[in-house]
Amino acid sequence: MRKLFFIVVLCGFLNCVSICAQSQGKVVNGTAAIINKKVITIKDAYVYRALQRMNTGTQPVLMEEQGEELRKTVQKIVFEEMVLAEMKSLQKEVEVSIVFDSWKKGRKSADLALIREAYGLGENELFKSAVKTIKADKFVKLKIDTVTPVVTEDEAQKYFKRNEAQFRGKSYESIRPNIIVLLKKQSVQKSLEEWIKSLKDKYEASILLDSL
Repeated sequence: MRKLFFIVVLCGFLNCVSICAQSQGKVVNGTAAIINKKVITIKDAYVYRALQRMNTGTQPVLMEEQGEELRKTVQKIVFEEMVLAEMKSLQKEVEVSIVFDSWKKGRKSADLALIREAYGLGENELFKSAVKTIKADKFVKLKIDTVTPVVTEDEAQKYFKRNEAQFRGKSYESIRPNIIVLLKKQSVQKSLEEWIKSLKDKYEASILLDSL
């Protein structure tokens, strides 16, 4: 369930949150976005995706995105930076050494070498980038764990009555557990979307790619 809601978080950010997109040519001096005065470059986006592809075993590891796919990757990086900024503001730290060690052991040295050569980065730089992503992911999962929605009996019954036709004669008691699960998911999704919006309001971000 946590994985499902993590996807919801990301989808919420990509679909529901409109970051100030500025039309200033395809790329502004190689800059893809700015978040809290920090520059995110096109190269950063390519490296981010290469590490993701390596992590999932997707080939080829090097595939430089363009258009809408590039925009989505940049949005993910901006979201990650917002999460890390929120962690810093709350003075929160998450333990990722075990996860990172596992990540490091599972990587193919040939893939790492390919990324290093393509983008002129050292191994430590790639590892730092990977750690940032692991930290952001873990913080989001911790955030999901703190959302504990309570569905009342009255809410469940009202939902049943509003949608009784679609249950095709089934009794309330027989489908009550399913209704409770559904309403909890909806509540968690709403809470996470509100959290995403609060991050967008708190941290200034601009995407400097042309509207596609």
